[in-house]
Amino acid sequence: VARMGGEEFAMVLRRILPEVAGSTAERVRAAFAARTIETETGPLRCTVSAGFAFGSTDGMSFDKVLSAADKALYAAKRAGRNRVLDFRLAG
Repeated sequence: VARMGGEEFAMVLRRILPEVAGSTAERVRAAFAARTIETETGPLRCTVSAGFAFGSTDGMSFDKVLSAADKALYAAKRAGRNRVLDFRLAG
């Protein structure tokens, strides 16, 4: 896991099936959604929008995989946030 800047983080998983990558991202999203942080000004809820992409099957460079995942992330945000989206379905 690495911070990419601002509120963006990247998680790199090697040799993982698409359905496992999606379920892993969904578990992270659900874990954040299930938590409430109590603050002096009231409860705070966090959500996660995530996009994921793959590189090994089509020879994409690491930078292109990150770019594809970033596009999926922004598609997830446009679709209403607090969701996980596969680059192949991001349109």
